[in-house]
Amino acid sequence: MSRNNEEGIFDALANSNRRRILQFLRDKDFVRAGDIARDLEIGHSTLSAHLKVLRHADLVVSRRQGTEIHYRANLTVIEEAIVALSRLRRDDAPQDPPTRGKES
Repeated sequence: MSRNNEEGIFDALANSNRRRILQFLRDKDFVRAGDIARDLEIGHSTLSAHLKVLRHADLVVSRRQGTEIHYRANLTVIEEAIVALSRLRRDDAPQDPPTRGKES
């Protein structure tokens, strides 16, 4: 993964709606944009903008069927992002994430 693409991936993942879209697409194969908008209750123009960002980050793959565009998550790039994040972790870091807001 190139440094430029890595930044685009993390910028894309910073938005909760884009993460929702990826979660929705995670176990599906090529879903119509209209179905994504309906199921996630996202306006069509808003969805289009989010899908554009996800496409530029290679987090989704699109294909045209007639007049419709279908999308699926690019799990390979998502896995590469997870690996990139794991490199930031210290070797001696605890295995369980710390709980927020609770002190002992």
